[in-house]
Amino acid sequence: MIKLKDIVNETHLSWPPTEDHEATMAKGELRDMKNAAIIYQKIQPNQQLPGWVSAYITLASDYMHSIAEYLVEEEATLGQEQHNDE
Repeated sequence: MIKLKDIVNETHLSWPPTEDHEATMAKGELRDMKNAAIIYQKIQPNQQLPGWVSAYITLASDYMHSIAEYLVEEEATLGQEQHNDE
């Protein structure tokens, strides 16, 4: 399977530093996700939720899973590249 990283030879770890503050903004957003803990506590077992609520939770979970996989893979790739350079 061809991966995007095989086609595009740039990653968030290799881009030159810029005045862009994406990482700072992302960390701020993640701090705001304390709402997830509140939501988790508010949902009772067997509680009936509107379909849109379940869909939003599923979508958010899928996005977070994708981001985690991406960051873990990038870290492993960078580590492998550094190991190969030694």
